[in-house]
Amino acid sequence: MQHPIGRRVLAGSMLAGFGIVLALLALEAGVRMLHLVPSRFWQPDEVLGTKLIPGARGWWTQEELEFRVPVQINADGRRDLERPLQKPPGTFRVLLLGDSFVEAMHVPLEQTFARHLEAALAGVRGAPVEVTSMGVSGYGTASEYLWYRAHGRAYQPDLVILAFYPGNDVRNNSPTLEPALRPEYDDAGTLQRVRPGKTGGGGRGWLGWSAAYTFLRKLILTRQPALAERLADLGLLKRAALRPIPLIDGVPVDYWIYAADAPPEWRTAWQHTERLLTALRDAVTADGARFLVLIVTAREQIYPGDWQRVLQTYPPMQRVGWDMDGPERHVLRWCQAASVPCLQLSPAFVARRDTERLHFNHDGHWTPAGHALAAQTAAGFLVQHGFLARSDALTLRKTAR
Repeated sequence: MQHPIGRRVLAGSMLAGFGIVLALLALEAGVRMLHLVPSRFWQPDEVLGTKLIPGARGWWTQEELEFRVPVQINADGRRDLERPLQKPPGTFRVLLLGDSFVEAMHVPLEQTFARHLEAALAGVRGAPVEVTSMGVSGYGTASEYLWYRAHGRAYQPDLVILAFYPGNDVRNNSPTLEPALRPEYDDAGTLQRVRPGKTGGGGRGWLGWSAAYTFLRKLILTRQPALAERLADLGLLKRAALRPIPLIDGVPVDYWIYAADAPPEWRTAWQHTERLLTALRDAVTADGARFLVLIVTAREQIYPGDWQRVLQTYPPMQRVGWDMDGPERHVLRWCQAASVPCLQLSPAFVARRDTERLHFNHDGHWTPAGHALAAQTAAGFLVQHGFLARSDALTLRKTAR
């Protein structure tokens, strides 16, 4: 006969266990209902490196919860409206190439640069305008050029805008500096493909399925790095998950783009970038469209206080000479030499930075206000420089032939 105390201990243990399970299920449900874990929208591609999954749906967010945005990828694998491949008669079509700034997961679709620009140009032109947006996180000029050559030209654009982000596009184009989606060049420097990066989740089995585990794991990795190190030492967390920021002489790799005297690898990266820009320009103009480079702003360039916090976080950076406008001037020099129109957004952003926040504090991408200002500035530039009028005339000449 079982002792009464033993029964009470067993009953208490079962009740405690039930309570723990119930709490874990409640935590799992809460994380899922509040969309605290970003969904996965990308898949590897053997030529482009990565691409969006057609028809994927979910939410995009980050640990600081600066945004929680519902995301829908269209049937063509772009974060955009559904568009027919064949351009409707009388329509002025802009093809927007870029990376995560163009993909714009951080704001609702209707608040993106592309949608604002389309509305502004349609209002000026008084006739149909489509801004077809192609943006994929992690893309550099290499992937953008390959995508245009294989897919973009089929949209028959009148104007192709390349949103060039010096903050990482130059690094993306380097086979030595880029850590994930590495471009491959032949001996002559001609781009062959971009290799897919490694993919993988936070765990397997039920841990890989659990949104609560993913959320808590990410919080530890980003907010408590010392705790993450101890857990790795105990074998409770894979050391590969720590993913330390890659450094060169104590400086995060990406920031070397702003150095007044950057390491030699960056000169090679710029050479690859300039060749890719030239190849993209030639492909676009050969297709009968116009080509424009739009220089995307960086948070550290617009907000000096943000840059000072970076310098304080990485003391070795205080021994380096920095030129925050240097990459932009480099792009402008290439544009002038290549006879390519180029739009700087930074003057408009600097003029407005004290009025409203244009870049997210933690994430660094554009806020809704940043997207709106970029589109307003771009629309004014296009109108001022006669892009709409010239394209309409070109369309009329093609139709007459």
